[in-house]
Amino acid sequence: DLFYFDAADIQPVSTESLRGPLHAPPTLTGSERHHVFVSYSSTDNQWTHSIINQLESRRLQVCYHERDFTPGRTVLENMSECIQESQKVLLVLSQEFVRSRWCLLEANMSLFRDCLERKPIIPVLLEPDVPIPLHLCHLTYLDASDPGFMKKLLKVLYTPNQQLQSSTVVNALDTEAPRAL
Repeated sequence: DLFYFDAADIQPVSTESLRGPLHAPPTLTGSERHHVFVSYSSTDNQWTHSIINQLESRRLQVCYHERDFTPGRTVLENMSECIQESQKVLLVLSQEFVRSRWCLLEANMSLFRDCLERKPIIPVLLEPDVPIPLHLCHLTYLDASDPGFMKKLLKVLYTPNQQLQSSTVVNALDTEAPRAL
């Protein structure tokens, strides 16, 4: 069975409740303009925008296609530039995400950047039983239905990339480890 979240289902978490030196987002350096690029299907718009609003209220610079793609440029150019200018990539995995060629292309481009630049990829499983594409199965994910989801997501996003041990989120968390896809 599929289930969806309403914006009301997502509980805000104050940054003060996070353990460790997570008082501010990591510094953007060089060509970085965003802390995170969010890739999602338009059918998951309501849930995703609720998360984006929470992240931006915590001083994180979030990049997403509806607002940040430059008109007149190709979708591929926009994707590549936004991923390159972001410290991390958040993939909102749902049935519609894995059916979307554009979403899968963003995921593939993120994996390529991860290989080149060690750019962390943070998959969020929005729905249970999503058929995960083979090239994403090696990633550890966060479960959107987990009561500690927002706390775990903030911890990963507030951790500078050089402190993350690998491209999966498991090493950045000191709470119960997320599950592999």
